[in-house]
Amino acid sequence: MKVIPVLDANDSITEVELGGLTYFLRLSWNSEAMLWVLAIENAYNELIVAGIALVPDTPLLAGYRHLDVPAGELVALAPDRRDTVARDALPAGDVVLIYVDAEEIADGSI
Repeated sequence: MKVIPVLDANDSITEVELGGLTYFLRLSWNSEAMLWVLAIENAYNELIVAGIALVPDTPLLAGYRHLDVPAGELVALAPDRRDTVARDALPAGDVVLIYVDAEEIADGSI
């Protein structure tokens, strides 16, 4: 499991290695819908998927397996079981964006 750092900004791009490959994760705060939205680009900055709403404790990539998304799973982990992710919750660490490797999922260690 890997914790992905989130900057205290309404829009940010983070370069991360997930499953041995480089990806760029763009997190954007949508102030009208009051939610965080995720986009994923490959190492060449080619868009793979965009518009994924960060829903707490839900696999974020499950509906996009037909695309070239990371083999593992991204989850916005909310220990307090909240229903939404507020603007300040990700940067403050109240909700944590994590990546779980496919191997960790397969062997049941997570």
